[in-house]
Amino acid sequence: MVNSLESSPKWRLYMDGCGSVGGVDVEKGKMSICRRSWTKVVEDALVQCKTSIVNDGWKAENGFKAGFQMDLEKGIRKLLSGTDILVIPHINSKIHVWKKEYGTLCDLFNKSGIGWNSTTFTLKIVDEAVWDAQKRVNPSVRALRFKSWSYYEQ
Repeated sequence: MVNSLESSPKWRLYMDGCGSVGGVDVEKGKMSICRRSWTKVVEDALVQCKTSIVNDGWKAENGFKAGFQMDLEKGIRKLLSGTDILVIPHINSKIHVWKKEYGTLCDLFNKSGIGWNSTTFTLKIVDEAVWDAQKRVNPSVRALRFKSWSYYEQ
């Protein structure tokens, strides 16, 4: 069991940047992962950079050409000076989450009783019975009900 932990100055600086989200749990001897919270401004920058990359010809038939993520990172650093966002893990993770949510939304829209509110960019539940059935099949959809996706139509 770990009772104390000696850390390097780099590690302390890294963990201080995580705030209350990540850190070391000395009593349990485990280390939690520092998770990034994406603000609307940073998400907007990522979408703007991704749109720019598509317009610059990085889009291929089944995805993007190799190396597009480095251009995303450079573009975000231009838009948001002083940011520490990296391709791995930040950008990869965010794109993975977006793909997963997009797939879930597409599945939901194929069900009658669930639609799209283009004013608030949220799900429109017409039939509560359909929504309840979807929650039983896939419990992760609960978090999607009131979430806004302003970039869904892009």
